Amino acid sequence: MDSQRKLSWSFLLALVLHLLLLGLFGLSALFKPNKATLPVNPEIIHATIVDASQMQADVEKKQLALKQAEQEKAQAEAAERAKIAAEKARANALEQAESEAKKSQEVTEQAKTEAAEQAKAEANKAEATERANAEKIKEKAEATERANAEKIKEKAEATERANAEKIKEKAEATERANAEKAKEKAEATERANAEKAKEKAEATERANAEKAKEKAEATERANAEKAKEKAEATERANAEKAKEKAEATERANAEKAKEKAEATERANAEKAKEKAEATERANAEKAKEKAEATERANAEKAKEKAEATERANAENAKAYAKKAKEAAAAKAKADLQAEMEAEEKAEANAEAAKAKAADQDAEAEKVARDIKQKTTRSWIRPADSAGNLKCTIRVKLTSDGTVMDAQVVKSSGNDIFDRSAENAVNKASPLPVPKDKELFAKEFRSFTFIFNPQ
Repeated sequence: MDSQRKLSWSFLLALVLHLLLLGLFGLSALFKPNKATLPVNPEIIHATIVDASQMQADVEKKQLALKQAEQEKAQAEAAERAKIAAEKARANALEQAESEAKKSQEVTEQAKTEAAEQAKAEANKAEATERANAEKIKEKAEATERANAEKIKEKAEATERANAEKIKEKAEATERANAEKAKEKAEATERANAEKAKEKAEATERANAEKAKEKAEATERANAEKAKEKAEATERANAEKAKEKAEATERANAEKAKEKAEATERANAEKAKEKAEATERANAEKAKEKAEATERANAEKAKEKAEATERANAENAKAYAKKAKEAAAAKAKADLQAEMEAEEKAEANAEAAKAKAADQDAEAEKVARDIKQKTTRSWIRPADSAGNLKCTIRVKLTSDGTVMDAQVVKSSGNDIFDRSAENAVNKASPLPVPKDKELFAKEFRSFTFIFNPQ
Protein backbone atom coordinates (compact mmCIF):
# COMPACT_ATOMS: atom_id res chain seq x y z
CA MET A 1 0.00 0.00 0.00
CA ASP A 2 2.80 2.42 0.92
CA SER A 3 4.82 1.54 -2.18
CA GLN A 4 1.78 2.11 -4.45
CA ARG A 5 1.16 5.47 -2.79
CA LYS A 6 4.81 6.51 -3.30
CA LEU A 7 4.74 5.42 -6.95
CA SER A 8 1.55 7.36 -7.57
CA TRP A 9 3.11 10.53 -6.13
CA SER A 10 6.21 10.00 -8.26
CA PHE A 11 4.07 9.52 -11.34
CA LEU A 12 2.06 12.66 -10.62
CA LEU A 13 5.25 14.67 -10.04
CA ALA A 14 6.72 13.44 -13.30
CA LEU A 15 3.48 14.21 -15.14
CA VAL A 16 3.40 17.73 -13.73
CA LEU A 17 7.00 18.34 -14.77
CA HIS A 18 6.26 16.97 -18.24
CA LEU A 19 3.25 19.23 -18.65
CA LEU A 20 5.24 22.20 -17.36
CA LEU A 21 7.98 21.61 -19.94
CA LEU A 22 5.42 21.25 -22.71
CA GLY A 23 3.78 24.51 -21.61
CA LEU A 24 7.10 26.32 -21.66
CA PHE A 25 7.81 24.94 -25.11
CA GLY A 26 4.40 26.14 -26.37
CA LEU A 27 4.90 29.61 -24.91
CA SER A 28 8.29 29.91 -26.54
CA ALA A 29 6.69 29.06 -29.91
CA LEU A 30 3.88 31.61 -29.48
CA PHE A 31 6.04 34.54 -28.51
CA LYS A 32 8.31 34.66 -31.60
CA PRO A 33 9.65 38.19 -32.67
CA ASN A 34 7.73 40.06 -35.41
CA LYS A 35 9.58 40.28 -38.74
CA ALA A 36 8.31 43.89 -39.40
CA THR A 37 10.19 45.11 -36.39
CA LEU A 38 13.47 43.66 -37.57
CA PRO A 39 16.13 46.22 -38.70
CA VAL A 40 17.05 46.62 -42.32
CA ASN A 41 20.46 45.21 -41.80
CA PRO A 42 19.97 41.72 -40.41
CA GLU A 43 22.16 40.54 -37.58
CA ILE A 44 23.64 37.09 -37.15
CA ILE A 45 21.51 35.18 -34.66
CA HIS A 46 22.86 32.04 -32.95
CA ALA A 47 20.06 29.61 -32.38
CA THR A 48 19.89 26.07 -31.17
CA ILE A 49 17.45 23.72 -32.73
CA VAL A 50 15.58 21.82 -30.08
CA ASP A 51 14.55 18.35 -31.04
CA ALA A 52 11.19 17.46 -29.47
CA SER A 53 12.03 13.77 -29.38
CA GLN A 54 15.32 14.54 -27.63
CA MET A 55 13.47 16.74 -25.16
CA GLN A 56 10.94 13.97 -24.54
CA ALA A 57 13.79 11.54 -23.96
CA ASP A 58 15.38 13.95 -21.49
CA VAL A 59 12.08 14.31 -19.66
CA GLU A 60 11.64 10.57 -19.55
CA LYS A 61 15.23 10.16 -18.32
CA LYS A 62 14.61 12.71 -15.61
CA GLN A 63 11.40 10.93 -14.69
CA LEU A 64 13.28 7.63 -14.58
CA ALA A 65 15.97 9.24 -12.44
CA LEU A 66 13.31 10.62 -10.10
CA LYS A 67 11.58 7.23 -9.98
CA GLN A 68 14.88 5.49 -9.31
CA ALA A 69 15.70 8.04 -6.62
CA GLU A 70 12.32 7.42 -5.04
CA GLN A 71 12.89 3.66 -5.23
CA GLU A 72 16.36 4.00 -3.72
CA LYS A 73 14.93 6.19 -0.97
CA ALA A 74 12.15 3.66 -0.34
CA GLN A 75 14.66 0.81 -0.31
CA ALA A 76 16.94 2.73 2.03
CA GLU A 77 14.00 3.42 4.31
CA ALA A 78 12.99 -0.24 4.13
CA ALA A 79 16.55 -1.31 4.91
CA GLU A 80 16.64 1.14 7.81
CA ARG A 81 13.31 -0.16 9.07
CA ALA A 82 14.57 -3.73 8.73
CA LYS A 83 17.69 -2.82 10.66
CA ILE A 84 15.62 -1.11 13.36
CA ALA A 85 13.31 -4.14 13.47
CA ALA A 86 16.33 -6.47 13.81
CA GLU A 87 17.76 -4.33 16.60
CA LYS A 88 14.37 -4.25 18.25
CA ALA A 89 14.01 -8.03 17.90
CA ARG A 90 17.46 -8.52 19.42
CA ALA A 91 16.62 -6.14 22.26
CA ASN A 92 13.30 -7.92 22.77
CA ALA A 93 15.11 -11.27 22.86
CA LEU A 94 17.55 -10.00 25.46
CA GLU A 95 14.72 -8.42 27.43
CA GLN A 96 12.72 -11.63 27.23
CA ALA A 97 15.74 -13.65 28.42
CA GLU A 98 16.22 -11.26 31.34
CA SER A 99 12.47 -11.39 32.06
CA GLU A 100 12.51 -15.18 32.03
CA ALA A 101 15.54 -15.21 34.32
CA LYS A 102 13.84 -12.74 36.65
CA LYS A 103 10.62 -14.75 36.54
CA SER A 104 12.55 -17.93 37.28
CA GLN A 105 14.24 -16.20 40.20
CA GLU A 106 10.85 -15.04 41.50
CA VAL A 107 9.49 -18.58 41.15
CA THR A 108 12.56 -19.85 43.00
CA GLU A 109 12.05 -17.32 45.81
CA GLN A 110 8.39 -18.22 46.02
CA ALA A 111 9.28 -21.93 46.13
CA LYS A 112 11.76 -21.22 48.95
CA THR A 113 9.10 -19.35 50.91
CA GLU A 114 6.53 -22.07 50.34
CA ALA A 115 9.03 -24.78 51.35
CA ALA A 116 9.89 -22.90 54.57
CA GLU A 117 6.20 -22.39 55.37
CA GLN A 118 5.43 -26.03 54.62
CA ALA A 119 8.31 -27.21 56.83
CA LYS A 120 7.07 -24.95 59.63
CA ALA A 121 3.50 -26.23 59.20
CA GLU A 122 4.70 -29.84 59.25
CA ALA A 123 6.76 -29.18 62.38
CA ASN A 124 3.72 -27.61 64.06
CA LYS A 125 1.62 -30.55 62.92
CA ALA A 126 4.14 -33.02 64.32
CA GLU A 127 4.20 -31.14 67.62
CA ALA A 128 0.39 -31.10 67.75
CA THR A 129 0.33 -34.83 66.95
CA GLU A 130 2.82 -35.48 69.73
CA ARG A 131 0.69 -33.51 72.21
CA ALA A 132 -2.46 -35.30 71.03
CA ASN A 133 -0.76 -38.70 71.45
CA ALA A 134 0.40 -37.76 74.93
CA GLU A 135 -3.13 -36.67 75.82
CA LYS A 136 -4.56 -39.91 74.43
CA ILE A 137 -2.02 -41.98 76.39
CA LYS A 138 -2.83 -40.08 79.57
CA GLU A 139 -6.60 -40.45 79.05
CA LYS A 140 -6.20 -44.13 78.26
CA ALA A 141 -4.12 -44.70 81.41
CA GLU A 142 -6.68 -42.86 83.53
CA ALA A 143 -9.56 -44.84 81.99
CA THR A 144 -7.67 -48.10 82.56
CA GLU A 145 -6.99 -47.14 86.16
CA ARG A 146 -10.66 -46.28 86.74
CA ALA A 147 -11.79 -49.52 85.11
CA ASN A 148 -9.33 -51.52 87.24
CA ALA A 149 -10.56 -49.75 90.36
CA GLU A 150 -14.17 -50.57 89.45
CA LYS A 151 -13.26 -54.20 88.79
CA ILE A 152 -11.34 -54.44 92.07
CA LYS A 153 -14.25 -52.92 93.96
CA GLU A 154 -16.77 -55.30 92.35
CA LYS A 155 -14.54 -58.30 93.00
CA ALA A 156 -14.04 -57.26 96.64
CA GLU A 157 -17.79 -56.88 97.17
CA ALA A 158 -18.47 -60.23 95.49
CA THR A 159 -15.73 -61.89 97.57
CA GLU A 160 -17.11 -60.36 100.72
CA ARG A 161 -20.63 -61.61 99.95
CA ALA A 162 -19.34 -65.07 99.08
CA ASN A 163 -17.31 -65.25 102.31
CA ALA A 164 -20.30 -64.15 104.34
CA GLU A 165 -22.43 -66.86 102.73
CA LYS A 166 -19.74 -69.44 103.31
CA ILE A 167 -19.35 -68.43 106.94
CA LYS A 168 -23.11 -68.53 107.48
CA GLU A 169 -23.44 -71.96 105.88
CA LYS A 170 -20.44 -73.19 107.77
CA ALA A 171 -21.84 -71.96 111.06
CA GLU A 172 -25.18 -73.63 110.41
CA ALA A 173 -23.49 -76.86 109.42
CA THR A 174 -21.30 -76.69 112.50
CA GLU A 175 -24.32 -76.12 114.71
CA ARG A 176 -26.12 -79.13 113.23
CA ALA A 177 -23.06 -81.30 113.54
CA ASN A 178 -22.55 -80.27 117.15
CA ALA A 179 -26.18 -81.10 117.94
CA GLU A 180 -25.75 -84.54 116.39
CA LYS A 181 -22.45 -85.10 118.11
CA ALA A 182 -23.94 -84.13 121.49
CA LYS A 183 -26.21 -87.18 121.33
CA GLU A 184 -23.33 -89.57 120.88
CA LYS A 185 -21.08 -90.95 123.50
CA ALA A 186 -18.37 -88.95 125.13
CA GLU A 187 -15.70 -90.65 123.09
CA ALA A 188 -17.58 -89.98 119.84
CA THR A 189 -18.10 -86.42 120.97
CA GLU A 190 -14.40 -86.08 121.72
CA ARG A 191 -13.42 -87.50 118.30
CA ALA A 192 -16.09 -85.41 116.57
CA ASN A 193 -14.94 -82.27 118.36
CA ALA A 194 -11.36 -82.99 117.45
CA GLU A 195 -12.34 -83.72 113.82
CA LYS A 196 -14.53 -80.64 113.75
CA ALA A 197 -11.73 -78.46 115.07
CA LYS A 198 -9.39 -79.90 112.48
CA GLU A 199 -11.90 -79.43 109.65
CA LYS A 200 -12.70 -75.94 110.87
CA ALA A 201 -9.04 -75.02 111.00
CA GLU A 202 -8.44 -76.41 107.51
CA ALA A 203 -11.60 -74.78 106.12
CA THR A 204 -10.65 -71.48 107.76
CA GLU A 205 -7.15 -71.71 106.32
CA ARG A 206 -8.46 -72.50 102.83
CA ALA A 207 -11.04 -69.71 103.02
CA ASN A 208 -8.46 -67.20 104.23
CA ALA A 209 -5.97 -68.28 101.57
CA GLU A 210 -8.59 -68.08 98.80
CA LYS A 211 -9.79 -64.74 100.07
CA ALA A 212 -6.27 -63.34 100.27
CA LYS A 213 -5.46 -64.67 96.78
CA GLU A 214 -8.56 -63.20 95.15
CA LYS A 215 -8.09 -59.84 96.91
CA ALA A 216 -4.41 -59.70 95.98
CA GLU A 217 -5.22 -60.22 92.29
CA ALA A 218 -8.15 -57.85 91.91
CA THR A 219 -8.35 -55.28 94.68
CA GLU A 220 -6.50 -52.12 95.54
CA ARG A 221 -4.57 -51.81 98.75
CA ALA A 222 -7.26 -49.91 100.68
CA ASN A 223 -10.12 -52.24 99.65
CA ALA A 224 -8.00 -55.30 100.38
CA GLU A 225 -7.18 -53.96 103.85
CA LYS A 226 -10.82 -53.19 104.51
CA ALA A 227 -12.00 -56.59 103.32
CA LYS A 228 -9.26 -58.29 105.34
CA GLU A 229 -10.22 -56.48 108.55
CA LYS A 230 -13.89 -57.27 107.98
CA ALA A 231 -13.12 -60.93 107.31
CA GLU A 232 -10.95 -61.13 110.44
CA ALA A 233 -13.72 -59.55 112.50
CA THR A 234 -16.28 -61.94 111.04
CA GLU A 235 -13.97 -64.86 111.58
CA ARG A 236 -13.34 -63.88 115.17
CA ALA A 237 -17.07 -63.47 115.78
CA ASN A 238 -17.80 -66.85 114.25
CA ALA A 239 -15.00 -68.40 116.23
CA GLU A 240 -16.38 -66.94 119.46
CA LYS A 241 -19.85 -68.13 118.58
CA ALA A 242 -18.62 -71.56 117.68
CA LYS A 243 -16.52 -71.61 120.79
CA GLU A 244 -19.48 -70.66 122.95
CA LYS A 245 -21.63 -73.30 121.28
CA ALA A 246 -18.92 -75.89 121.70
CA GLU A 247 -18.54 -75.01 125.36
CA ALA A 248 -22.32 -75.19 125.94
CA THR A 249 -22.48 -78.52 124.16
CA GLU A 250 -19.51 -79.72 126.08
CA ARG A 251 -21.11 -78.71 129.33
CA ALA A 252 -24.36 -80.42 128.41
CA ASN A 253 -22.54 -83.56 127.40
CA ALA A 254 -20.47 -83.37 130.51
CA GLU A 255 -23.59 -83.32 132.59
CA LYS A 256 -24.96 -86.36 130.83
CA ALA A 257 -21.70 -88.26 130.65
CA LYS A 258 -19.80 -89.72 133.48
CA GLU A 259 -17.42 -87.57 135.42
CA LYS A 260 -14.49 -89.29 133.81
CA ALA A 261 -15.93 -88.61 130.40
CA GLU A 262 -16.59 -85.01 131.39
CA ALA A 263 -13.05 -84.64 132.63
CA THR A 264 -11.65 -86.31 129.54
CA GLU A 265 -13.91 -84.31 127.29
CA ARG A 266 -13.02 -81.02 128.91
CA ALA A 267 -9.37 -81.88 128.69
CA ASN A 268 -9.67 -82.91 125.07
CA ALA A 269 -11.87 -79.93 124.28
CA GLU A 270 -9.43 -77.64 125.97
CA LYS A 271 -6.55 -79.14 124.03
CA ALA A 272 -8.50 -79.03 120.79
CA LYS A 273 -9.53 -75.48 121.47
CA GLU A 274 -6.01 -74.37 122.20
CA LYS A 275 -4.72 -76.22 119.18
CA ALA A 276 -7.45 -74.83 116.96
CA GLU A 277 -6.88 -71.31 118.23
CA ALA A 278 -3.14 -71.64 117.75
CA THR A 279 -3.62 -73.09 114.30
CA GLU A 280 -6.14 -70.42 113.44
CA ARG A 281 -3.85 -67.66 114.62
CA ALA A 282 -0.92 -69.13 112.74
CA ASN A 283 -2.95 -69.58 109.57
CA ALA A 284 -4.36 -66.10 109.89
CA GLU A 285 -0.86 -64.64 110.27
CA LYS A 286 0.41 -66.66 107.30
CA ALA A 287 -2.60 -65.72 105.19
CA LYS A 288 -2.19 -62.06 106.16
CA GLU A 289 1.52 -62.05 105.35
CA LYS A 290 0.93 -63.93 102.12
CA ALA A 291 -1.91 -61.58 101.13
CA GLU A 292 0.20 -58.53 101.92
CA ALA A 293 3.17 -59.94 100.00
CA THR A 294 0.96 -60.89 97.06
CA GLU A 295 -0.69 -57.48 97.12
CA ARG A 296 2.65 -55.71 97.20
CA ALA A 297 3.99 -57.89 94.38
CA ASN A 298 0.86 -57.31 92.28
CA ALA A 299 1.00 -53.59 92.98
CA GLU A 300 4.67 -53.52 91.98
CA LYS A 301 3.92 -55.51 88.83
CA ALA A 302 0.99 -53.27 87.94
CA LYS A 303 3.09 -50.18 88.60
CA GLU A 304 6.02 -51.52 86.55
CA LYS A 305 3.64 -52.56 83.75
CA ALA A 306 1.97 -49.15 83.74
CA GLU A 307 5.36 -47.41 83.77
CA ALA A 308 6.64 -49.68 80.99
CA THR A 309 3.49 -49.03 78.94
CA GLU A 310 3.79 -45.31 79.53
CA ARG A 311 7.49 -45.35 78.59
CA ALA A 312 6.74 -47.41 75.49
CA ASN A 313 3.95 -45.05 74.47
CA ALA A 314 6.18 -42.05 75.14
CA GLU A 315 8.99 -43.64 73.14
CA ASN A 316 6.59 -44.42 70.28
CA ALA A 317 5.25 -40.89 70.33
CA LYS A 318 8.77 -39.50 70.46
CA ALA A 319 9.90 -41.79 67.63
CA TYR A 320 6.86 -40.82 65.55
CA ALA A 321 7.50 -37.13 66.18
CA LYS A 322 11.18 -37.58 65.36
CA LYS A 323 10.32 -39.48 62.20
CA ALA A 324 7.81 -36.83 61.17
CA LYS A 325 10.35 -34.09 61.91
CA GLU A 326 13.05 -35.91 59.93
CA ALA A 327 10.62 -36.45 57.05
CA ALA A 328 9.67 -32.76 57.11
CA ALA A 329 13.34 -31.76 57.23
CA ALA A 330 14.17 -34.15 54.39
CA LYS A 331 11.28 -32.79 52.32
CA ALA A 332 12.32 -29.21 53.04
CA LYS A 333 15.89 -30.09 52.11
CA ALA A 334 14.74 -31.77 48.89
CA ASP A 335 12.54 -28.78 48.03
CA LEU A 336 15.43 -26.40 48.74
CA GLN A 337 17.73 -28.55 46.61
CA ALA A 338 15.19 -28.59 43.77
CA GLU A 339 14.78 -24.85 44.13
CA MET A 340 18.53 -24.29 44.03
CA GLU A 341 18.82 -26.56 41.00
CA ALA A 342 15.99 -24.67 39.29
CA GLU A 343 17.70 -21.39 40.10
CA GLU A 344 21.03 -22.68 38.81
CA LYS A 345 19.30 -24.01 35.70
CA ALA A 346 17.61 -20.66 35.11
CA GLU A 347 20.92 -18.85 35.56
CA ALA A 348 22.61 -21.34 33.25
CA ASN A 349 19.85 -20.87 30.66
CA ALA A 350 20.20 -17.11 30.91
CA GLU A 351 23.97 -17.35 30.56
CA ALA A 352 23.57 -19.79 27.68
CA ALA A 353 21.11 -17.44 25.99
CA LYS A 354 23.53 -14.52 26.40
CA ALA A 355 26.44 -16.64 25.21
CA LYS A 356 24.40 -17.92 22.28
CA ALA A 357 23.40 -14.37 21.32
CA ALA A 358 27.04 -13.27 21.51
CA ASP A 359 28.15 -16.31 19.48
CA GLN A 360 25.46 -15.63 16.89
CA ASP A 361 26.52 -11.99 16.62
CA ALA A 362 30.15 -12.99 16.20
CA GLU A 363 29.29 -15.71 13.68
CA ALA A 364 26.99 -13.34 11.79
CA GLU A 365 29.78 -10.74 11.52
CA LYS A 366 32.24 -13.39 10.37
CA VAL A 367 29.85 -14.82 7.76
CA ALA A 368 29.08 -11.28 6.50
CA ARG A 369 32.81 -10.58 6.10
CA ASP A 370 33.33 -13.92 4.32
CA ILE A 371 30.43 -13.20 1.96
CA LYS A 372 31.84 -9.79 1.10
CA GLN A 373 35.32 -11.25 0.54
CA LYS A 374 34.06 -14.10 -1.64
CA THR A 375 31.81 -11.87 -3.75
CA THR A 376 34.64 -9.36 -4.14
CA ARG A 377 37.00 -12.11 -5.34
CA SER A 378 34.34 -13.28 -7.81
CA TRP A 379 33.79 -9.75 -9.19
CA ILE A 380 35.08 -8.79 -12.63
CA ARG A 381 35.58 -5.04 -12.96
CA PRO A 382 33.73 -3.56 -15.94
CA ALA A 383 35.83 -1.63 -18.46
CA ASP A 384 34.00 1.68 -18.06
CA SER A 385 33.58 1.60 -14.27
CA ALA A 386 35.49 4.33 -12.54
CA GLY A 387 35.43 5.86 -9.13
CA ASN A 388 34.34 4.42 -5.79
CA LEU A 389 31.10 2.74 -6.85
CA LYS A 390 28.91 0.70 -4.51
CA CYS A 391 25.43 -0.72 -4.48
CA THR A 392 23.11 -2.56 -2.11
CA ILE A 393 22.13 -6.12 -3.10
CA ARG A 394 19.34 -8.29 -1.71
CA VAL A 395 20.33 -11.98 -1.68
CA LYS A 396 18.19 -15.05 -1.12
CA LEU A 397 19.94 -18.31 -0.16
CA THR A 398 19.15 -21.95 0.45
CA SER A 399 20.36 -23.69 3.61
CA ASP A 400 23.61 -24.79 1.92
CA GLY A 401 24.43 -21.23 0.75
CA THR A 402 23.27 -21.64 -2.84
CA VAL A 403 22.20 -18.27 -4.27
CA MET A 404 18.56 -18.36 -5.35
CA ASP A 405 18.32 -14.69 -6.21
CA ALA A 406 20.60 -11.62 -6.21
CA GLN A 407 19.05 -8.24 -7.03
CA VAL A 408 20.35 -4.70 -6.67
CA VAL A 409 17.96 -2.78 -4.44
CA LYS A 410 20.04 0.40 -4.29
CA SER A 411 21.86 1.24 -7.47
CA SER A 412 25.33 2.68 -7.74
CA GLY A 413 24.12 4.87 -10.60
CA ASN A 414 25.99 2.72 -13.06
CA ASP A 415 23.91 -0.09 -14.54
CA ILE A 416 26.96 -1.96 -15.80
CA PHE A 417 28.48 -1.92 -12.30
CA ASP A 418 25.18 -3.06 -10.82
CA ARG A 419 24.95 -6.01 -13.22
CA SER A 420 28.57 -6.94 -12.51
CA ALA A 421 27.81 -6.92 -8.77
CA GLU A 422 24.81 -9.25 -9.26
CA ASN A 423 26.96 -11.52 -11.46
CA ALA A 424 29.68 -11.58 -8.78
CA VAL A 425 27.16 -12.75 -6.16
CA ASN A 426 25.78 -15.47 -8.43
CA LYS A 427 29.30 -16.54 -9.42
CA ALA A 428 30.35 -16.79 -5.73
CA SER A 429 27.53 -19.29 -5.02
CA PRO A 430 27.45 -21.17 -2.73
CA LEU A 431 28.10 -18.39 -0.24
CA PRO A 432 29.34 -19.00 3.31
CA VAL A 433 26.46 -19.63 5.75
CA PRO A 434 26.44 -20.02 9.54
CA LYS A 435 26.30 -23.50 11.08
CA ASP A 436 23.53 -22.32 13.39
CA LYS A 437 20.28 -23.05 11.53
CA GLU A 438 18.36 -20.56 13.64
CA LEU A 439 20.85 -17.80 12.84
CA PHE A 440 20.69 -18.70 9.15
CA ALA A 441 16.87 -18.56 9.11
CA LYS A 442 16.85 -15.24 10.93
CA GLU A 443 19.74 -13.38 9.27
CA PHE A 444 20.90 -15.08 6.05
CA ARG A 445 17.97 -16.74 4.30
CA SER A 446 17.18 -13.31 2.86
CA PHE A 447 19.49 -10.36 3.53
CA THR A 448 20.99 -7.22 2.02
CA PHE A 449 24.59 -6.06 1.98
CA ILE A 450 26.57 -3.23 0.43
CA PHE A 451 28.78 -4.36 -2.43
CA ASN A 452 31.86 -2.12 -2.41
CA PRO A 453 34.82 -3.92 -3.97
CA GLN A 454 37.30 -1.02 -3.75
